[in-house]
Amino acid sequence: MTAGDATALVDVAHEGRWRRWAIADAPTPVEWRTDAGEDALSVGPGTPVRVAILGPQAGQLDHATRRVTLAAGVEVVLDLRPTDDRPFGERAQALRSAHPNIVLVPLADRDGAERLAILAEALRFGCSAQRPRPRVLLATADETAIDRASLLLSPFPVEVLPDIRRDEGRERAVTRLRDARRDRGVLRDQALEAIARAIALAQRAAALVVDVTGGSTSIVRADPIGHVAAVHVRPLGVGRGADHVVARAGLDRVRRWIPWTVDAPTLLERVFNRARWPDAVSAERETLALEIALAHEAIGHALADAAAAGIGLELRSAPAVFLTGRLAAIQGSAMPVLVALDALGLIEPASIGRDEDDLAVAVAAAAIAANATSALPSALALGAVALAGVVPVPGPKRSLVRILAGAEVRDETVQPGAFYVVPVHGEVDVAVAGAPSALVAAGSLGVIIDARRRPLSLPVRDAERVPAVAGWYDALGAMPAPATVA
Repeated sequence: MTAGDATALVDVAHEGRWRRWAIADAPTPVEWRTDAGEDALSVGPGTPVRVAILGPQAGQLDHATRRVTLAAGVEVVLDLRPTDDRPFGERAQALRSAHPNIVLVPLADRDGAERLAILAEALRFGCSAQRPRPRVLLATADETAIDRASLLLSPFPVEVLPDIRRDEGRERAVTRLRDARRDRGVLRDQALEAIARAIALAQRAAALVVDVTGGSTSIVRADPIGHVAAVHVRPLGVGRGADHVVARAGLDRVRRWIPWTVDAPTLLERVFNRARWPDAVSAERETLALEIALAHEAIGHALADAAAAGIGLELRSAPAVFLTGRLAAIQGSAMPVLVALDALGLIEPASIGRDEDDLAVAVAAAAIAANATSALPSALALGAVALAGVVPVPGPKRSLVRILAGAEVRDETVQPGAFYVVPVHGEVDVAVAGAPSALVAAGSLGVIIDARRRPLSLPVRDAERVPAVAGWYDALGAMPAPATVA
């Protein structure tokens, strides 16, 4: 059904509740209810898929492979190269322990197929007894490489895909990996990408969607012509993925975002509790502060993965930033904005908004199911809440920022390291001296002037770190109170 057809009613089940959406030119929401029934459309993370990469060739294939796995939202459990200096038995044991569902083999030519021999032998030795055997996705356009690699990869089932260095090949590979994840309904990844496209189309400017859930972190950038750059990193999150964030970042890097002193054993116990009760609601400021700190690191590592895939810089630049998931559910305006500013390191003026009660995700899933995504731009306005405008001020020197709010003109002389809120509301024009002006939505918080040095560098010693982080919280009025309930 398309947007021009008769109205389509779609029941969307999400996080134990459901909502019925009438998808046409403008959808009409109905209150959340329970017990939607088995026929309700579900939207969620899908089935976890473990992917091992056998990469006999470096260069451009590395970036392409990383982009595929990040866009597909799979968990890369092993990346094995011919340069791996472990003995054959250890490489085979690494594959056996990884227990992959899918093995991705990107090749450029026959030379790559020849270098695949030693890796394929380790795969055969390590995973032949696995049941079911992992499926191999062989990505290449070279017929000779296909013939040679297919022989080497026997007895595993082999599926051939186009060269992933090309757009068609990447799209096919992402689709195939997502199909392996899909259990029923719409993947959350799809809904987030539809939201980003819809916002970019409505505002005729690039849009960035940042989503943090209990077990995943996603950053999606779309431009008005429909191009999407996406990273969906699992299992990094603030609930069941909390221990993975700590394992990857280290406890000290998580602790550094908490605006008071906390000892490592206490923090580790709280992380364990987050992973053990992943859907627990933050009922005290210590738990809320931990969730915020985990979100900082989860976003930071998602951006690091994007940079390794060659798409990091574009994910830090968009005039519209939209927060969803647990990040958007944090009480108040200041704390989610602070996380976005600290973790993203925006490089141009932007408007920051959030999804109210995950409405945008639900309606995007309904629109995808009804094949009516053209109705999304008007629909997203139902759940979108403007939080703040932000003006990054680059450089080590003093700068002048001009803010035009209606008939009022304000000139702000900004010192390096400054971080504060200008209390204006509505849509305002902002301009940093020497740069073009930009229109931002101030939202309930106002316009934030951010002249902190990038990348943010925090002192190691608590005596210096705590005042710095607490000062940023205080500047936005974001310090969690002892009785905070999220």
